Formats: sequence, C-alpha cells, structure tokens
Amino acid sequence: MRTNNRWVIAIAGVFFQIALGAVYAWSVFRVPLTKQFGWSISEVTLTFTISIFVLGFAAFFGGLWLNRKGPRIVALTGGVFYGV
Repeated sequence: MRTNNRWVIAIAGVFFQIALGAVYAWSVFRVPLTKQFGWSISEVTLTFTISIFVLGFAAFFGGLWLNRKGPRIVALTGGVFYGV
C-alpha cells in the first residue's frame, strides 16, 4: 500500500469515529433539549434508545451483508444512509 493511501485511510477513520461519537454525545444534549422544548427526560431519552437499537440492528445485518458482498459496497451504502 502506498504511503498516500495510508494517510487517506487514517484520516477517513478519524472522521468516521467523530461521526460515530456524535451518537454517544447524546448526554450532552439531553438537558438542553428538555429545557428548550419542555419535554420530559424519558421522552428525550427515548430518541437515544431508538437510535442505539437501530445502530445495533443495522450492525447485525450489515455484518451478514458484508460477508456476502464485501466491504466496498457495504461501507458506501452505510455511509450514504448514515449521512441521510
């Protein structure tokens, strides 16, 4: 692997981890959302619960799909869906 390609992969990995970390930064947004919109903690936490459930569900089926189709198609599709 050429040196340039290694840096592209490393930088892409950093950006991916930052994007994935946004899901786990939910606790930072919980209190401001309850104050801003007047929602209860349980209503706000439901959103986080749903997102974690969907993340786990998608990871399971994405892994099965990865074994059949390979990483290129699965990563591209996952990136598009995550961006949407």
